[in-house]
Amino acid sequence: MKIAIGVLVAGFLGALARYGIGFLFPEAASPSSFPWATAFINLSGSLLLGILTGLALRKATPGWLSEVAGTGFLGSYTTFSAFNGQLVQMLEHRAYAGAAAYVLLSALVGWGMAAIGLALGKGRNTR
Repeated sequence: MKIAIGVLVAGFLGALARYGIGFLFPEAASPSSFPWATAFINLSGSLLLGILTGLALRKATPGWLSEVAGTGFLGSYTTFSAFNGQLVQMLEHRAYAGAAAYVLLSALVGWGMAAIGLALGKGRNTR
């Protein structure tokens, strides 16, 4: 029950963080505009999940905390559905170059951020 309540609270906080970060980026002028807020959120979430995974692998955090933070906070903070919805809008408006850049940035940089986070979370002296 402790984990379920933790996921509930962390999910609420992750959703609030996502909503608040949206205010830090200019609002899209059109559906073909580059979705900077979603890109930032998903990339920073990749980094944070990598760190959390690394910490969990070296048992630097309790298992329940990794589950609550990963599933609750980061699960509601990041959003694959918004990524896909914005990508479809960009394609419908024939913003092909922006759509390609969005996919490449999200995938390649996202994977890189997760790898960096994992290395940071695991620490230097891991084998």
